[in-house]
Amino acid sequence: MNLVRINTKTNQINYQEITKDSPYFLFGARGLTSKIVFEEVPPEADPIGKYNKLIIANGLLTGSPFPNSGRTSVGGKSPLTGGIKEANVGGRGAMMLAQNGIRALILEDQSETWKIIVIDNDGIHIEDGQGYSGLGNYELHEKLYKKYGDRVAIYSIGLAGEHKMKNSTVAANDLEGYPSRHAARGGLGAVMGSKKIKAIIIAPPKKSKVNINNIKRFREVSKPFAKQLATTKETFSTFGTALMINSMSVYGGLPTKSFRKGSYEKANEISGEKLHDIIVERNGKNRLGCSPTCVIRCSHLVNDEKGEHITSSLEYETMAMNGSNLLIDDIDVLAQIDHNCDNLGLDTIEFGCTLGVAMDAGKIEWGDADKVFKIFEEIKKGSEIGHLYGNGVCNLANEINYDRVPHVKGQGLSAYDPRVFKGMSVTFATSPMGADHTAGAAIAGRSASGGKDYGELTENKGKLELSYELQVYTAVLDSMGCCYFIGPNYETMDIVAKALNAMYDINLKQKDVINIGKQILKNEIEFNKKAGISQEMNDLPEFFRKEPSDPVNLVVDIPKEELKNFWKRLED
Repeated sequence: MNLVRINTKTNQINYQEITKDSPYFLFGARGLTSKIVFEEVPPEADPIGKYNKLIIANGLLTGSPFPNSGRTSVGGKSPLTGGIKEANVGGRGAMMLAQNGIRALILEDQSETWKIIVIDNDGIHIEDGQGYSGLGNYELHEKLYKKYGDRVAIYSIGLAGEHKMKNSTVAANDLEGYPSRHAARGGLGAVMGSKKIKAIIIAPPKKSKVNINNIKRFREVSKPFAKQLATTKETFSTFGTALMINSMSVYGGLPTKSFRKGSYEKANEISGEKLHDIIVERNGKNRLGCSPTCVIRCSHLVNDEKGEHITSSLEYETMAMNGSNLLIDDIDVLAQIDHNCDNLGLDTIEFGCTLGVAMDAGKIEWGDADKVFKIFEEIKKGSEIGHLYGNGVCNLANEINYDRVPHVKGQGLSAYDPRVFKGMSVTFATSPMGADHTAGAAIAGRSASGGKDYGELTENKGKLELSYELQVYTAVLDSMGCCYFIGPNYETMDIVAKALNAMYDINLKQKDVINIGKQILKNEIEFNKKAGISQEMNDLPEFFRKEPSDPVNLVVDIPKEELKNFWKRLED
């Protein structure tokens, strides 16, 4: 496997082989993006300046048949938080990069004109991209398919990325061909836009360059694990993540009216069950994988009333942050919001959080979907209003002088009320990435080890330990290129160790794999410290401590000192 450095200004391309002696050998995906950012990006660098780098990396198990191992990590210094950032995404790209013998692409410097990068059987080429500037992701991908064939993988940016908005994403095409998968959080689309790379196209190779040292031993590990996941996640496969809408409302932890409430009286109108019925009625598709090796298959394809595609996978976070959070109770409207975000390249979580604050501040009427779609038009144009709403929730709050802002380290909260989800409150507060639920998703029923008692969902007991362990194990899974739905827990670390040993002819123990996760987090925390993001910032907005949640009457009450000292555990 190779690291490929591309100077976007000069078009110079350098290859660096990763061998067993390489310092990058046991670093993949998030582990690799964070290592490169930590070692090579000046902490004080302008996130959209020439000294930031955009790293697109696949995992240590990507290219193998290990379940759910086809995710890409996109990393750099975040325009949104000013700290280190990794956002991962499914789609076609990770597998094809691995099959082409590439562990990571590192985009450096800044081009003065729009370009596209093409990877095919003849190597890597930099081509003129001027003709693609100004296109949304949907039209862009259609044009790229016509030129390069419909089997290619694509990473791209929409208009938000071109305008270098802080809430912009890097899109990846899904297995059905739509630009519906996004490395969404942290504004990394702006970094790609600052380098004037509109798209990266990857053709399937004639022969895969992925090598598995002992395929028999590898399958002895991966096949039973894949079968177990497919069996235990059956309901999840059928209904997808949207199934959580009703249950979160029952728990009292569903963001409603910009976190003024935790239950939504119209939750049934935007529920996973209703979405499932709509998908079936309109001949959409259920049980789709987000990447080639996915066995959980919790994605879906949503059609409109005419049977035409609107969006691929309407996820829980999108439905909650743009539905109950804004008092919008129409699934078709939510599907159109998702489509617009995919096309423009916007993180739906940050967008919903931003609009929620605008509504809470009286700048927009609650539930005004027409106004939401007008804002999309402004973002498309790159107008002053477009930048107001396209640069994230903290930017909006600063501009309108409003201080009730659900964020941590500059990134908006996702769809779990931290007053109710005590473990998630710890993850939100302490993750180096900002308020990122995927860093250690302490949702209902989540355990980091089968033999431990982490207490009830709504009590503090065990939640510091739960979040810490989840964050370490999730960092491991991210570095493997794996979806965290396979289980960020102690037991999975042993399975990962055995899979790595069979693939690379090494002899890792369970504790060695866990140490990979710890090292990733150490790199991220140290970079943030140098960038001015200290452990003093490990906290939630004060209103979560002062305003009891409705209807369950809870507040965030984990001591601030515990959060500030949280990462001392890494020193043990």
